[in-house]
Amino acid sequence: MIYLSPHLDDVVFSCGGWIWEQTQQGQEVEIWTICAGDPPQGSLSDLAAALHHNWQLGQEAVQARRQEDQWACKLLGASPRHFPFLDCIYRTNPASEPFYQTVEDLFGGLDPQETDLIGSVSERLAADLPGDAEVVAPLGIGNHVDHDMVRKAASRLNRPLKYYADYPYLRDREGQQIVRFLEESPDWRAQVLEISAQGMAKWVEAALQYGSQISSFWSDPAQLEGEIRQLWEISGGFMLWEALED
Repeated sequence: MIYLSPHLDDVVFSCGGWIWEQTQQGQEVEIWTICAGDPPQGSLSDLAAALHHNWQLGQEAVQARRQEDQWACKLLGASPRHFPFLDCIYRTNPASEPFYQTVEDLFGGLDPQETDLIGSVSERLAADLPGDAEVVAPLGIGNHVDHDMVRKAASRLNRPLKYYADYPYLRDREGQQIVRFLEESPDWRAQVLEISAQGMAKWVEAALQYGSQISSFWSDPAQLEGEIRQLWEISGGFMLWEALED
């Protein structure tokens, strides 16, 4: 099974417990991170610089984040693959102006000048995906431009897909509303997959490998652990979504 991750943490935050269960059952799991390329040398945008400062990482932030991802994947028994597409905070127009200059911009939709990126990512995936691979894509909960872009790129593959709910955006009110809508919709089907207590513990352990990212969503590692445990207790495991054909 191949999971598509917009960034270097999304799949593990969202699906880590179930991935561990899969690998313990002898299944091969790969996590393909799309936006894992190194930014061009030179000055960063104000937004990217602020995020690097928050992460306590310097110019080689993406390299450090790839290392975090390798540690997390190793704990879960999954194989990581990192693609060269840039995180949206590093992408610029031909005049070298950043497409996304504020945090609000990250959730305001893909810049019209970037619409070709969806096709580029889809073409790369189509070329690299094995024909018999089961593919799991993000639902795009939270409306982050990169999550939305990866979902749309996957939808162009003309192959069956399963979807995971993007965490931690799932915890927000809008994310919960989307899940309730899917549960009530005749066009979607949820598969509830049981995660053991050991699987939950490995989920937390793997998520904690992304030390640079914890401050972006949680006050401290204990809050991250508590939220994952709560999510596990409420859901009874992990949910994979599938859009039903007409």
